[in-house]
Amino acid sequence: MSDVAKSVFQSDLPLKEKLDRARMELLDLSARNRLLNVPRFSKSAKTIDVVDERSSEIYRLLVNEGKAFTFLAGKPDRPKAGQEGTSADEEIDYSPISLAQPEDDEVDDRGISARHSDTKLQTRMTPTGLQRRLLDLYHDARTLEEEQGVNILFLALGMLKWIDPNNKENIRQAPLILVPVRLERGTAGEKFRLRARPEDQSANLSLELYLDRMHKLAMPSFDAGDDFDASKYLDAVAEAVSTKEGWEVLRDDMVLGFFSFAKFLMYRDLDPEIWPEGSKIIEQPKIRSLLSDGFEAREPLMSDDIAIDPHIAPAEMLHIVDSDSSQTLAIHDVRKGRDLVIQGPPGTGKSQTIANVIGSAVADGKTVLFVAEKMAALEVVKRRLDNAGVGDACLELHSNKANKRMMLEELRRTWQLGSPRGQFPSALTDQLLQARDKLNAHADRMHVPFGASGLTPYQVFGQLTRLRQSGQKPVDIELEGATEWTSEGVSSRRKLLDEVSQRINEIGLPSTIPGEGLAWTLYCQPRSSGSCRELRRCWSKRRPYRPNWSTLPLGSRRILPEF
Repeated sequence: MSDVAKSVFQSDLPLKEKLDRARMELLDLSARNRLLNVPRFSKSAKTIDVVDERSSEIYRLLVNEGKAFTFLAGKPDRPKAGQEGTSADEEIDYSPISLAQPEDDEVDDRGISARHSDTKLQTRMTPTGLQRRLLDLYHDARTLEEEQGVNILFLALGMLKWIDPNNKENIRQAPLILVPVRLERGTAGEKFRLRARPEDQSANLSLELYLDRMHKLAMPSFDAGDDFDASKYLDAVAEAVSTKEGWEVLRDDMVLGFFSFAKFLMYRDLDPEIWPEGSKIIEQPKIRSLLSDGFEAREPLMSDDIAIDPHIAPAEMLHIVDSDSSQTLAIHDVRKGRDLVIQGPPGTGKSQTIANVIGSAVADGKTVLFVAEKMAALEVVKRRLDNAGVGDACLELHSNKANKRMMLEELRRTWQLGSPRGQFPSALTDQLLQARDKLNAHADRMHVPFGASGLTPYQVFGQLTRLRQSGQKPVDIELEGATEWTSEGVSSRRKLLDEVSQRINEIGLPSTIPGEGLAWTLYCQPRSSGSCRELRRCWSKRRPYRPNWSTLPLGSRRILPEF
């Protein structure tokens, strides 16, 4: 089997090359990636193209001054069917338009016109189409952030027009400066406003890697500080790609849409070159075991069916929320340094287990990194930690809490809390141990066989419960010597009752048999056709049946009438 057909983990490649191939699987360097090929003026893609604006001015007003922007439609709504002027025009006009007004020709002392220094973003869409697109972006942005915990709504400033080397006719456009933004509105009737989020701006990391790997081009460094100049950065990008024929930096092309490069960040974090000397990622025991050396065999985990009390003392159960036996075993194994995969459908207590694992690790003085694909999972665990008083030991690094300012403020608040006070009292541990042993002793007694029957109280209570659930009411029949019956005696008597029931089904209930003063008794006799014929003959003549008792041999039980 070739290395291509084998998985990365099964191949005989060097460790560093295995890691590099695994990292490459995180990347998408095809035209499907919006960071390499953003759709322009599209009716289907959820993007809004901004026209006739200046990227440098938008960056200054939106980022540096923190102003909010609104949107302007580029043309009126098309007439409805049946109205004068009805046509089949699309909502988005692809032809160049001019939105400048006579009073907008004035320029300031920097030579910037008034329409380029206001807080209105101009588009080519109709009012209806623009409102519909903004509403879709607004709802999708909220949903994605709630599910993933990160914002992927960006205003892209500046575009790199590049040509696919495999097909000269394929002209692509890739964003250059990505400004994290959010859409706001007070009520349904108000206009949408666009604001910059308190997060760092970013260059197009996927584009940087693509140009480096495919075209051996190095993009200029991107430092999104207070002194960042968008115009200078775009000029530097134009200089870097100047050797490529047909490539061009479109400085004032802007698009509002979704851009995600979370997998690229994972790709970069797994780069061995950015790790410090002496602790490279390829030197980590877990990575070496996963990619090369394999894992050592260890003692098997404790089964979920065993009693955990003999193995785990109450003092070792540092649980902050309720935990059943299987969850307790998982927490105990994690504290012992075991690697686990816990599976279960929703509602089976996985978040409880995670909260207990984190609480136990905090008590042990360890550091925990908790990551999840869905922000809801993070919030559930954090809420459990807060309710248990452990939330102050957590630092949230997701959604709007991932910016530098809020992180520093949270660190300051936690630092001022000081070290935790109080210890787990030993007297409470002793009380827990005594209560546990008392409950376990009761459970043990419930399963001890009792008397000659060998039945346990648990079995007796279970049978009584089943009878009650089936609607069987208590009876006043007294069984003499029943406490001395063995299990074999109970089985034989059960068979006897089954046969009595069968005979009654054959000959009918005693109350239906003809004859006055008729009594019933049990005697031992093998079942014979002659006796049955005699019994039926007596019944048919309405006279009692008198068997010859002296000639009756012992055998199975039989029900017969007698005076």
